[in-house]
Amino acid sequence: MYSTDLTSISLGAFEETILTIDLLPSRKLLAEGITGVVAELRRMGIDNLEDLQGLLRDKERYAELAASLSVNEMYLTVLKREVNSYVSKPVSLSQLDVFEEPELERLRMARIRSTKDLYERCALPSERRAIAVEHDLDGKRLARALELSDLVRINGVGPAFAHFLSGLGVQGPRDFNSTDPLEILERYRHSVDEGAAAGPQLRLEDLEYCGRFSLHLSNDIER
Repeated sequence: MYSTDLTSISLGAFEETILTIDLLPSRKLLAEGITGVVAELRRMGIDNLEDLQGLLRDKERYAELAASLSVNEMYLTVLKREVNSYVSKPVSLSQLDVFEEPELERLRMARIRSTKDLYERCALPSERRAIAVEHDLDGKRLARALELSDLVRINGVGPAFAHFLSGLGVQGPRDFNSTDPLEILERYRHSVDEGAAAGPQLRLEDLEYCGRFSLHLSNDIER
């Protein structure tokens, strides 16, 4: 599964996360009254984040729902953003900077346009070999793109940072979870000092943010 299985995250686990992590400034209001909100959601039959995501889709019901939960509509909007942050966003394969344009075009013809498409179609070695042969792709570049596709599933990891992590030997969420964030941070800062990496300043808090989401991702790729 490309994204997190939202049914696997209970409301209780979500509540604990909201109360114990350092939320983004725009989402700190979620901690206010979250315990009461979760208790009322449970009474409504909402058990996990998939249930909650479904409930929050209909904005026309926000006024009624806000009254039921004793919050305002802005709270519900921010709550929806927080829930949706667990959903991995597909990235265009062109942004990975791996394939040449003719290869991208052949992949598009095969309806493989994004990291999600690639992840879901190439998880098994046999699938990768078949895709490479059928669409005249370099097998090593295909494997490279798949590794990067696995990494960008982590919220907070974009293509550039995925390339950096891959260079450290971090191949996916499982490796990210087992790698000391301080080691990643030290290597990143050293890389920036050496001019080998460019981008925004990386903080330990940023890596902890990524780790919050990577823990919930499945590991489907057979190397």
